[in-house]
Amino acid sequence: MEEKTKNLFRITTDRMYTALESFYVWRTLSKMVNTNEVGLERAERNVEILKKYWDFFHTVQVNSYKGFVIDLSIFFDAEKYEDTFSLKKVIEAVKEKIEEAEYLELSKKIDEIKKKHGVKIGFILELRNAEVGHQELDRKSRLVIYKEIEELFEGVQEILNLLAKYHDGSFTIWDHLERNVVGSLEWVMDNLERGEKVRIEEIHREYKI
Repeated sequence: MEEKTKNLFRITTDRMYTALESFYVWRTLSKMVNTNEVGLERAERNVEILKKYWDFFHTVQVNSYKGFVIDLSIFFDAEKYEDTFSLKKVIEAVKEKIEEAEYLELSKKIDEIKKKHGVKIGFILELRNAEVGHQELDRKSRLVIYKEIEELFEGVQEILNLLAKYHDGSFTIWDHLERNVVGSLEWVMDNLERGEKVRIEEIHREYKI
């Protein structure tokens, strides 16, 4: 049972990391072409770079969107299959290690967090069911608000840290992932832009344009 519990917590950590990384990739690429986020001049320059490598960046953006929706949704899946991950299984694993009064208090806190984010949970499951895990034929327009997704991530992190405290006393902070992803993408874009400038200069020198 102890090995099963460790495996459940390994899965929660892995899926949380990939969900966050995918979200930050998708959000950063979206912001890079938004004039309200980076200004008109920078947005236009970024658009030109993305267009030049469209097949790559479009694929990355689409799949990072699908990735964070799937990986975030998993924490709110119904308990349907015995051999698949669910948050309920993690809670049940912790239940076996603590007193009944502690378990009741833990369950109360988790329910309060889920209730606080109930609308956002419903929305992420709707995205998963209508656009990612399945595809509705008459596709509706759905606005994904960064702040609301970020708040839902914080809610999941809070739940996982509550559970980890009873499992091994650990506490995880994920804020470094945002810095890493944003910094990496900005580095890539800057280097692609510099590379294009050098390439054009070389063409001009060679052909005396």
